[in-house]
Amino acid sequence: MIFLFFTGVAYSYIHNLLNSTIQDEIGETDEELGIGNPDFEFEQEGEPENEYVDSPLPFFYEEVKGITNIALFGVDAPIGEKGRSDAIMIVTIDRNSKKIKLSSVIRDSYVNIPGRGMDKINHAYAFGGPELAIKTLNSNFHLNIKNYATLNFTTLPRVIEALGGVTITITDAEATQIPGINAGGTYNLTGDQALTYVRIRQIDSDFARSDRQRTVVEATIKKMLSQPVTSYPRVLSKILPLVTTNMNSNDILTIAGNVVASGIRTIDQKRFPEDSYSESKKIKGIYYFVFNREKAIHNMGNYIYLDEELIEE
Repeated sequence: MIFLFFTGVAYSYIHNLLNSTIQDEIGETDEELGIGNPDFEFEQEGEPENEYVDSPLPFFYEEVKGITNIALFGVDAPIGEKGRSDAIMIVTIDRNSKKIKLSSVIRDSYVNIPGRGMDKINHAYAFGGPELAIKTLNSNFHLNIKNYATLNFTTLPRVIEALGGVTITITDAEATQIPGINAGGTYNLTGDQALTYVRIRQIDSDFARSDRQRTVVEATIKKMLSQPVTSYPRVLSKILPLVTTNMNSNDILTIAGNVVASGIRTIDQKRFPEDSYSESKKIKGIYYFVFNREKAIHNMGNYIYLDEELIEE
């Protein structure tokens, strides 16, 4: 009886802890989230000439089970405002290959934002919040994302500090941009240093910036997995109130249980769209990252759902 009492108390505590996230409900139907629409239009103006042989374009998730996708948005805006999602990632829990996969989507990607037309993908969050941002991802890339988590970059230092910093390898060029670091090497970055690291853009490109964002997310996940289980309540009590999501405590517990039960420890990462079928192009006076949608759908689908990479000829 005493055991059952304490088990119940612990279960109630965990649920209350997980529910400390900022809840923001979004649509739940496939139509609301842009899932499975074969007639979605994609303007061809400016798209690189790069024919793909298959038609119609596939929905890889229709034949695959064991995959859970969560959209992760990093918004760099004052707290309480939507802002643009300068970091866009798809976190894939792949129970088949026993991996967590991080797929960055270039923020300047030229896509059709439902109801708004062709624009940069990071504008979708500013136009319609997480629901429109997810609908844009699903519609343009034939994905089946239903859940999301958003973190404002202004609160990133508090997340990193709750974990005791994150270990990152810094290049000599990156070291010139980060206070307190004088040369390249491997460092345990503080929260403020990690925020400066992901915001670096003067020394290279937006592609390198997305790489740095994935690197910090991967380091954060690894740091969390390396923590003793007994530290989780303390750490999560500091992190979860900073996260906005549509997932409730049951959803989070189910996903966490799947990770543990599947023995997932490998973290993989990739960027989309890839350079081989994309290019930076000026359209009506504005630079966009223009890509061949057919190849993007095939390459993203193969990587996310089948854990395969297409070999370009």
